[in-house]
Amino acid sequence: MGVIRQNWIGIVGLIGLCIGMPLPHGILQNSINLVSFIALVLYAWLGKNEFFTYQQSIVLIGAVLKMLNVNDFIIASVLVIMSLVAVVKILQNPVFRVWYTVVGFIGLAGFVYGYATLNPIAYAVAGVASTIYSFVSYSKGVKSAFLFGVLNIIYGSIALYIVFSG
Repeated sequence: MGVIRQNWIGIVGLIGLCIGMPLPHGILQNSINLVSFIALVLYAWLGKNEFFTYQQSIVLIGAVLKMLNVNDFIIASVLVIMSLVAVVKILQNPVFRVWYTVVGFIGLAGFVYGYATLNPIAYAVAGVASTIYSFVSYSKGVKSAFLFGVLNIIYGSIALYIVFSG
């Protein structure tokens, strides 16, 4: 698949989440978010972006479990186990043994805690940390990290707005 098609998949995911986030909870929001998360997993995978493939897969599973009204303890358990596996797999690659991967892991932990507790502060931490990780990764040559940086700026901004407005 060409880079242009791959980028369009990522843009569809980004636009979908921007449309879905402000919608009221329900079938429409869930459907848009589900398609968006799938697009972002595919975009990360096609871009050979190992970190974001794991992160977005965990976010996708968390969203699906929430949509299915799975017990919060089960969701938290599944996401923690998936995160631990992701951390081990990621750190097996020496390329990721750098300081900014720790920032990425903070973002991942924020997403997991946020999904488990629906805590807007955790979402804000996830958005800010993931934004930093994205743009540092982009500056190191990971081209697909740019789109995730834009996504995380939007996501983190909305989460920060919710934290400070409510």
